[in-house]
Amino acid sequence: MDMFNLRGQTAVISGAARGLGLAFAEALASAGCDVAVVDILQEPSAALYELQSRFNIKVKYYRLDITVRDDVIRTITTIIQDFGTINININAAGVVTDEPFLTTSDQNLRRTFGVNVTGSFLVAQACANAMVDRYKSHHGEEPARGATTGSIIFIASIATYIASTAQQISCYTASKAAIKGLVKPVAMELSRYGIRVNSLSPGYTMTDMMKGLQDEQPKLVKQFEKETLFGRIGLPEELKGAILWLSSPKASGWYTGQDLLLDGGATSWKHPAVLDE
Repeated sequence: MDMFNLRGQTAVISGAARGLGLAFAEALASAGCDVAVVDILQEPSAALYELQSRFNIKVKYYRLDITVRDDVIRTITTIIQDFGTINININAAGVVTDEPFLTTSDQNLRRTFGVNVTGSFLVAQACANAMVDRYKSHHGEEPARGATTGSIIFIASIATYIASTAQQISCYTASKAAIKGLVKPVAMELSRYGIRVNSLSPGYTMTDMMKGLQDEQPKLVKQFEKETLFGRIGLPEELKGAILWLSSPKASGWYTGQDLLLDGGATSWKHPAVLDE
């Protein structure tokens, strides 16, 4: 549909070398959007580069530690030079460590908040400045009146809605709550430039990380399955429609400052079972 046509636009996606971020990249690529991916991995999944020929778009990968401000600014500047513009920013980079609150380490705190909060903040800030510069070049300092300059999407989590007995991830949950806390004030500040800011909170999803858990802790994944109303883990492709809707100015142009929860109903009921000891 024309409503979801993103041809000629560019998305900067963090954490899309694999996993859920890669699924987001594929969703936008299928709509004709050019994709710039930033990630800490030396090389991304081959599937990322395949998007270029599959959908006739431009794809580039930039190795980046998103917790370092100067490196983030330098990389975003390079992306603007390579692509000409930034219209969409999806902050999908994230880490999680299962560790009891009473013994949560300084290393866990630093790494989790560094990547999930500081990294997302820095990438979004740099992309937002690029969007604002483009807006000012066309409209000056006049507040937006119907103009849609860009969309910034943070990836939060079901964990901020309901605590699961299956994992001890207070550090991760706090970091995702911080991400959700960014949405409303940043949406308010950037609205004058026509920039929409939202977050997406996925439920339990069969990412590469979840597949690893399935091998290492099968009881844990079975508990996740019990907690959804459909009795199964969500699939990455089931989040594609949501991320495409949030990215499209024609589809969700009046939606900003919100969190979109997509959890298979897991937060809708009192779960009947807990993880076996």
